[in-house]
Amino acid sequence: MEILREILLTLHLLGMAIIVGGYFTVIRSPKVMPGMLHGAYLQLLTGLLLMGVAEMGDGTVNHMKIGIKLVVAILVTVFAFIGNKKQKAFAASAPAESGAVAVKTPSATMAHLVVVFAVINVIVAVFIH
Repeated sequence: MEILREILLTLHLLGMAIIVGGYFTVIRSPKVMPGMLHGAYLQLLTGLLLMGVAEMGDGTVNHMKIGIKLVVAILVTVFAFIGNKKQKAFAASAPAESGAVAVKTPSATMAHLVVVFAVINVIVAVFIH
């Protein structure tokens, strides 16, 4: 069971790295990348599985911490989904332009929200016991 927990924890942290790394790759023109959405899905799924593994264990589980993290993870996933949908619609409707014109992407706000709430989730995980 410990090996399963370690694998899930590694995948959970990989999801966070995908979200933050995806954001930093496009930081000059922030947008929600498809990888950020996949990282959010990965974090949500592995977080739920980690909670199940923790519930099956012998130790105590802080249900308030799990509840807060679940709500924040759902917000991250929803923001990533909405931002990805807006970005796809923008890319499909935008005509081919030269590189001289800078166009603000419609998912920039969602990209910021995804990263901020993902970092809040990490802060909750680290500082609430």
